[in-house]
Amino acid sequence: MQTSSKSDALYAQMRADILSLDLTPGSALRLPALSERYDVGVTPIRECLNRLSTDKLVVIEHNKGFRVADLALGDLLDIERGRSTIEGALFLRAIRNGGDAWEAAIIGAHHHLAATSPVSVLGTQDELDRWNRRHAAFHDALIAGADAPWMQHFRQQLTDQLGRYQKYIQTGLRDLYESHPDAAPKAAETYATALAMKPHDELYQVALLRDETAAEAVFQSHVNLSLHAFENLMALIPANTAMARTLRIPMVEIQI
Repeated sequence: MQTSSKSDALYAQMRADILSLDLTPGSALRLPALSERYDVGVTPIRECLNRLSTDKLVVIEHNKGFRVADLALGDLLDIERGRSTIEGALFLRAIRNGGDAWEAAIIGAHHHLAATSPVSVLGTQDELDRWNRRHAAFHDALIAGADAPWMQHFRQQLTDQLGRYQKYIQTGLRDLYESHPDAAPKAAETYATALAMKPHDELYQVALLRDETAAEAVFQSHVNLSLHAFENLMALIPANTAMARTLRIPMVEIQI
């Protein structure tokens, strides 16, 4: 039991380090260095990396070892579509089945999210982190009334992946103000459309009205807003930036 607990703790820590970008996307994962970093043997590290590869957070390359999974624009859009498909179905099920506690949780989560808006990538990291937490809590509350644990599990995996992209983009936009001050304001304004409060207000209202037909349309509109925000944002990122190279923006043909 103790060995299992240590293994789970190592997995949780490495997973968190990848999602928070403390382990850089695309970087090599050398076993000796990781063993020293996490103060554990090479064998537990290797087992953990194999486990993380099933989450698509680590890539195993033949004769090369392990590396952190890359970020790519095509994958970002695929993850957003996949998460939204599952979350949309969960949202409708929650509207159908959620009780008073579900409604109360939505009211509270919406209140907290509204108190953080508007948010800007030029704000402090604490402000961005607070918005990210409260935004995630609001979406979690919307679907908490759905009795579908497997769908919830898959949705959470995709949400975690999407969070890695969001953090990378937010950090990249802050850096853009230093390297490309002419391009940065428009890019930040475009990204802000995905953070706007109005679409979340609409989700809140249809949830409390329990209007499944309206909810489906409102949720799809919210998804399209996010997808188009990503599409428009990437068109504004200069090709010679680290963000463009990491996401391989010029190499991807985007179709919404």
